[in-house]
Amino acid sequence: MIERPRGTRDFGPEQMEVRRKIENILRDKTKNFGYQEVLTPTFEHTELFLEKSGPSIEEEIYSFKDKGGRDIALRPEFTASVMRMYAESLKAESKPLKLFYFGPAFRYERPQSGRYREFWHFGTELIGADTARADAENIALAYRCLKETGLDDITMRISHLQILEDYLDDKGFSRDEREEIYHMIDKEETEKALDKFDLSEDFKELIESPFEDIPDLIGETSSYKYLKDVTDILSLYGVEKEDYEIDLKTVRGLDYYTGVVFEIEAERLGAEKQICGGGDYNLGDIFGTDISSKGFAIGFDRLVLALDKEEISFEKSRNGCYIVPIGEEVIPYAYDILNELREDDIKTDIDLKGRSIGKALGYADKGDFRYSILVGEDELEEGEVTLKDMTSGEQESIKREELLGAVGTDETES
Repeated sequence: MIERPRGTRDFGPEQMEVRRKIENILRDKTKNFGYQEVLTPTFEHTELFLEKSGPSIEEEIYSFKDKGGRDIALRPEFTASVMRMYAESLKAESKPLKLFYFGPAFRYERPQSGRYREFWHFGTELIGADTARADAENIALAYRCLKETGLDDITMRISHLQILEDYLDDKGFSRDEREEIYHMIDKEETEKALDKFDLSEDFKELIESPFEDIPDLIGETSSYKYLKDVTDILSLYGVEKEDYEIDLKTVRGLDYYTGVVFEIEAERLGAEKQICGGGDYNLGDIFGTDISSKGFAIGFDRLVLALDKEEISFEKSRNGCYIVPIGEEVIPYAYDILNELREDDIKTDIDLKGRSIGKALGYADKGDFRYSILVGEDELEEGEVTLKDMTSGEQESIKREELLGAVGTDETES
């Protein structure tokens, strides 16, 4: 028996219904903020991802040579692809350009809970608005997307990379040294960084101090003022100070993030609890264009898992009609009804196996149809149908011309 590849999953109808409902919540909220959907190729030239993330990324991606000898890679994320598309075909569009995307990405790594070789990302890119208002909206949208799904037990941390950059640069640390320090902080190895680089207790105090105390340590720098502006604007979006914490130890994506950054974690997921991350970045040097960009990505699979951990369920809704022809002579009449309902965009199915009425109704019930429409000789002669409500169990005979109004109103409301 041929099995699915390691690190991939199959999703049955019930799982897909839940995933689609969550996806639609994210889509609707993002569109509500004025974003438009884009989609990029599943594979790109490998060079694109090497330029963005460095040579080390090659060990983590699915890369190969195609039949023309070109180096190709399955996308490990979307940002580089979207910025490639921007540089190639969207530079003339009015700014800011608000884009969102949803789709699968691929990484070659050891599968574990919440981490797969094929996974789904939902994300955004906000291109051409280098302001505190844009940063605030970027963060607010990510937060609102997650809260809209019903997710409750989350922690959001916000920082500004330039605050630490200015401090360490003033102390004479090189770019490579600063990156190594940030990497240790990100891995929660602050004490190790203090020892290795002979950092003073002032540095430790800086990264652990409450946000309002930072000016007492380094003064009101421009990056501090900028981050304060972002937090002030966040409150205008209804994202209050108790909804997040300012944490200078949030130093994600140092290979290309440049300013405000943030991360959101679902506390019940354990070690792999980060479900969203984003911030300010600049990939302009790759494409020969200098433009401010910011965005975020939500790990969709982890979001689904987090919602399950919080026991947040999405009720299956009954909708549509299931037609049960009773006897061969009514088949043309039944199909005429089938076509009419489908042409009116009402989900409609028909018994294809010639089941007994009981078995056909059982199939309709299991399929979560709102109504069953029974059509027999009497209905054919009278120009009627028997309409059975699969929720209440009640049924009634109605004229054929009344059917569309009876099921169409309910279909719209469900």
